[in-house]
Amino acid sequence: MEASGVRTKIVSQIQHMVGCAIIKNRRFLDDEQLIKAEQLVVLEEVFNANVRDTEIQELSSHFAAILRGDHPCHLAIWGKTGTGKTLTLSYFLNLLSEMCAAKNIPIRHEHLDLSNPRPCFRALNDLACLLNASKRYQKGISLEEMMIRIETELANYQGYLVLFIDEVDNVRRDKDNFMTFLVRRLPQKISAKLILVFVSNRLDWPDHLDPRVKSFLKLNELIFKPYNAIDLQHILRIRVEKALYAKAVKPGVIEKIAAMASRDHGDARRAVALLAKSAYLAEKAGTKITLDLVDKAAMQLDQDRYLTLLRSAPVQLQAAMAAVVDVTRQNQNEPVGTGQTYDAYKAFCRRAKLGPLTGRAFGDLISELDIYSLLSSRVLSRGRYGRSREIILDLPQELVEKMYSEILLNFDMQN
Repeated sequence: MEASGVRTKIVSQIQHMVGCAIIKNRRFLDDEQLIKAEQLVVLEEVFNANVRDTEIQELSSHFAAILRGDHPCHLAIWGKTGTGKTLTLSYFLNLLSEMCAAKNIPIRHEHLDLSNPRPCFRALNDLACLLNASKRYQKGISLEEMMIRIETELANYQGYLVLFIDEVDNVRRDKDNFMTFLVRRLPQKISAKLILVFVSNRLDWPDHLDPRVKSFLKLNELIFKPYNAIDLQHILRIRVEKALYAKAVKPGVIEKIAAMASRDHGDARRAVALLAKSAYLAEKAGTKITLDLVDKAAMQLDQDRYLTLLRSAPVQLQAAMAAVVDVTRQNQNEPVGTGQTYDAYKAFCRRAKLGPLTGRAFGDLISELDIYSLLSSRVLSRGRYGRSREIILDLPQELVEKMYSEILLNFDMQN
């Protein structure tokens, strides 16, 4: 009988979700599911709505020299995550290649994606694979041999070569060797007119280069500003048209999502994620997307981000967070000192059968939690009595309870 009841509930819920569907193509609510051609189609519609006009004009001016036989200098592009740097440049280079082909100008462009950190050898191996100069993750050869293979592969190419190095700051080991090869050695070893395009989220990336590389590197710079509310409205309307059924969105929803995203981060990906979450909640509720559902979706996304971060955190960081929650509860959510919190941390470690760190190391954990915005800490001067650090837990109570339960679950403990 119970099995029959469960079966009825499952069938009923599935039928409800199918009958109340407002999402017709979920892939357009997640760029990771779109193939490159579809991403570029969406991007062209965004550009036609006059979004990123300034950046496209700057790119066009920079690369126009190719069409008159000149050699543009290298280019550095900076901007926050989700500002469209990679897709904009991919779209532009594809179009530039078409224009060059029409004028019989030989050009080749390659996109080296370094979104995951890697050492110099691995980065050069990935580049060699793009250029058909090596097999992936070739072992047993030296860094010098990998460089020679790249040079040999390009030896007979006479046209323009655009190397688009995405997230260039993610070369973690032998970064100066990587840059020296690209900036100084490779242009001298090949006949092609090399144009390097470096993309990074970090404005201070060039400051950490070897001075000899910096003095040799001549760059034009382009900064992608965060999207404003009007830009995000254009982007969201295109996604709504492609992903949702007609009249699935209540008036004011797109404007609200755009306003929230432009105020908080200007990140188009996160704005689309908020739209996707709102659509999912609307299907569960059997309604259109409303303003209230947007607020609910924003809160859930915010909580999901914190919980995901905490799940993947080291156990000592989780224990420190649990100690902050414990001592804050005891002090009725008032600010607490580091000494109190360290005592609570040692007590939690005893319960969790975890070896506690020293007070200094615990202070580093508190600083790390502060960086992740899981808590706030500030140093207070107490005159002749020295200085102390005050810890404030200013997250929503519901989120704090979820995080604490998650930590206990990870330690196989009970609340």
